Amino acid sequence: MGLQRREFLSLIGASAVGTVVLTACGKFGGAARVEGPTIGMLQMLDAPPPNNTRKGFEAALAEAGYLPGETANFIQKDAAGEMPNTTLVMKQFVGDQVDMILAVGTPPLQAAMKEAPETTPVIFCYCSNPWGAGAGTPPGGVGQHRPNVVGTIGTNPVGKELDLARRINPELKTVGLIYNPGEPNSEYEAKVLKEEASQRNIIVVEQSVANSGEVLQAAQVLAEKKVEAFVKIGDYATIQGFGSIAKVGLEKKIPVYSVDADDINLPGCLATIGWSYFDDGYAAGKLAVRVLKGESPATMAFEPLTKTDLLLNKATAAAIGVTLPEDLLKEAKEVVA
Repeated sequence: MGLQRREFLSLIGASAVGTVVLTACGKFGGAARVEGPTIGMLQMLDAPPPNNTRKGFEAALAEAGYLPGETANFIQKDAAGEMPNTTLVMKQFVGDQVDMILAVGTPPLQAAMKEAPETTPVIFCYCSNPWGAGAGTPPGGVGQHRPNVVGTIGTNPVGKELDLARRINPELKTVGLIYNPGEPNSEYEAKVLKEEASQRNIIVVEQSVANSGEVLQAAQVLAEKKVEAFVKIGDYATIQGFGSIAKVGLEKKIPVYSVDADDINLPGCLATIGWSYFDDGYAAGKLAVRVLKGESPATMAFEPLTKTDLLLNKATAAAIGVTLPEDLLKEAKEVVA
């Protein structure tokens, strides 16, 4: 059953879901479905990390011959950062009888498992904590997850982020963390960060936010508390509001570290270390291709990401008076001058 008319009008009227229809049936923009699978793709918001993840997924499908408008139908939507919208979109996907769902992030994964029938394969990526979402139990091997659900595990390498900060400042003792504890991924990664920090005798000073609009004030509060660095985890509020953290870091000469590669180009971001989001989506796409060719998700295992990329910003280093070690500069995949 599709979206109720009132739900749909409310969704559109509030501009709650930004939609890019690549190919779909008549009710999705007038184009008839082509012969081939229909895949509903949902991400939490329109931002570089989830966008790049989805592009990796699409690239893997294209390599296998699943081309939008030619041999497959793609319906791509985002929830504009609003949790309730994930449920509304999933109801629409179910009503339109999609053959597969791509969940980019934990909230879309939760909505897919709630709304989609067990006969519909759900592929997930850009997800730190599929266990918390109810997808299965660690490590997600065969028999350890829902039979129709499989994907990639992308818990951000927050331990490496702390190690990076300490390589630049060996005397580092405190870091500031801004996040929304209401987000499942954020709550989980914050817990992991605090555990990793404890092992390194680093104190995490937290400032919680409910949305991106509160990030600037939170960063200012942490700066007043004299934190020695800002660290970022996987969190939708700080994905949208990261510019505010970088701005405060630049003004107060506090190093800012991120797990999102795209942040490195923002003045004030000193360094990033994290997964390639394109590779994350590509790996999920490979899993999807296996399912589209007849393999059951129940016979497949969750795949953890392992390769990280280090990026550095020399302009930010100079602006805040930080010297980047030569060995670190040699290790970096990219150095922004």
